[in-house]
Amino acid sequence: MAAIGSLLMDKVLGHSSAEKAFRPWWDTLEDFLIYSLVLLGIIVVPTAIITGTPLDCNFCQEDHCQSHGEVFFNNLTNPNFNAWWVKKFCTMNGAVDPFMLYFPYFLLIIALSLFFIERVFSKIFEAGNKLEKFYNLLMKENVLDPKGVPEGGACQLSSDGGREAIEIRQSFKNSNSFFMSYLLRTVLEIIVAFILLIYSILEGIPILDDSNTIICDVHSYYFECSGQPAQFYIYILYFTIIITSCYILCNIYNLMWLTMPCFGRLSRLMTTYMRNMRELAGPEKSDKELMGDLYDIYYNNVDLRLLLELLTTSSGVAPAIAMMTLFDKGFRDSMKPKIKQMVASKELGIVEVQFMEPKSGVRACLADLPGVHLMYVAEIIPPASTAVEAFESKYVLEGGVENGSFSHIDEIKKDVELGKRRSHVQRACFEGLKKNVDYSMKISTVVNGRTISEVCEDIEEEHEVLPEETEEETEEAVADFVSAATALE
Repeated sequence: MAAIGSLLMDKVLGHSSAEKAFRPWWDTLEDFLIYSLVLLGIIVVPTAIITGTPLDCNFCQEDHCQSHGEVFFNNLTNPNFNAWWVKKFCTMNGAVDPFMLYFPYFLLIIALSLFFIERVFSKIFEAGNKLEKFYNLLMKENVLDPKGVPEGGACQLSSDGGREAIEIRQSFKNSNSFFMSYLLRTVLEIIVAFILLIYSILEGIPILDDSNTIICDVHSYYFECSGQPAQFYIYILYFTIIITSCYILCNIYNLMWLTMPCFGRLSRLMTTYMRNMRELAGPEKSDKELMGDLYDIYYNNVDLRLLLELLTTSSGVAPAIAMMTLFDKGFRDSMKPKIKQMVASKELGIVEVQFMEPKSGVRACLADLPGVHLMYVAEIIPPASTAVEAFESKYVLEGGVENGSFSHIDEIKKDVELGKRRSHVQRACFEGLKKNVDYSMKISTVVNGRTISEVCEDIEEEHEVLPEETEEETEEAVADFVSAATALE
C-alpha cells in the first residue's frame, strides 16, 4: 500500500520543478486531499462487492424478513435454488444499490475527476509553457537560490535579465490565458466537488444506513441477504465528506485570492507603492505615466501579476521583487542605495564608505509589511580583514523630531500612514587593505535574505601617502583619520 501511494504521488500527482516553484500552499493541500481520497479508494477496493460478492442469502421464513418497516412473506415452499447462484443473482439484479455496489470506484472517480480538471485546463491554455519560461529565468538569475550567486574576485552586479527577460515580457503582453485557466479551473473544481459532496450526503448516507440487510426477489421468492460491509463503507464515506469539504474550502479561498487583491502580500505592497507614488506626484499623471514600465509589467498584466503573486506565496516577497527588478530598470534603480563618498588610505589600510538608503515608495512599503525584513550589506572585494558589514534599514519620519517630541503631529501621522520616509545615511569602515591591490565596494539591498539590487564602485586612493613614522605616530594618524572620516557625515 505504501509503495502504491508513493508511486501515485510521484508519477500521477507529482509536479515539475517549475510547477512546484509557483504552487501555493492551498494547491499543495489540495494535492494531499486528492491523494487521501485515492488512498481511501485503494483501501476499500478489495472489499468491492462487484469483484467478489460477500452476500449470504437465506430463504425468508414466516415474518423474519423485514426492511424499511415492511414485512416480506413467502407463500410458496422453498424452491431450493443453488445457494451460490442466489447470492450472485441478488448481487447483480439490483437488490444491492449501485452506490454500495460501486462505492470503492466512486471514491476513485471523485479523486480522478478533480485531478483531471487541473491537467485539462493546463493543457488547453498552455499554462505549463509560461511556467517553464518564467522558471528558467528564475534559475538563470539564481533568484530562488541566492547561494548560487558567485562571490568574491570581482565586483559583480545584479543582472538585468537580458534577452530572456525581454522575451518573457513580450510573451505576457496583453495575455490573460494563464489567469483564465487558473480561474476557470478553480470554479469548475468547486462545482464538481460540491455536486459530489451533495450526492454523497443526500444519497450515499441514507443508502448505507439502510443496507444492513438486503431483501432480494428471486423469481417471486424472497431471500434475505447479508454480509455487505455497509458499516465500514459509511465510516469511509464520512471521511470522504470531510476531505471533499476541505477541498471545496481550499478552492473557495483560492477564488477569493484570485478576485480580491487584498489577499495577496505582493498585491498589498504594490498597491501601497502606487498610492505613495501618487501622493508624491499628484493627480496630474495617469497610472501609466506614473509607474512607467512597471504598469505594463504588473498593474496591467494579469498573467505576469498572477505568476509573481504565486511566486510570493511559495517563496516569499523577495524573489517576486527581484524578478520585477529584472523586468524594469526604473524599479531596479529605485531599490539601489547610493554611494555618497568613499575615503581610503591603503597606506593605513583602511577605507570608509558612506551610502544613502534609497528614497522610494517601495522601500517604505517593505517596512510596513509583516514578515518582510529589509537590510543593506556593504562588502569589500576582494575581502580585507573586515570583509562584510550589515546594516538594518533606518527610517526617519518626515517632519523631524524636536526635543523628543514630534512637530506638526497631524502631518507626521499622515506621513506614517502613507509610508513616506526620507533617506538615511549609513557608514561602514573596513580595515586591513593591502597595498598594490585594487578593491571595489559593493552595497546590496537585501530583502528576507535575498539580494534584490546592488551598486558597486572601485575604491580610489583619496588620502595622501603618509611618511614613515614610529608605531605610536602611526596609531595617532589612524585615530585622526577615523575622526576626520567621522566628521564627513
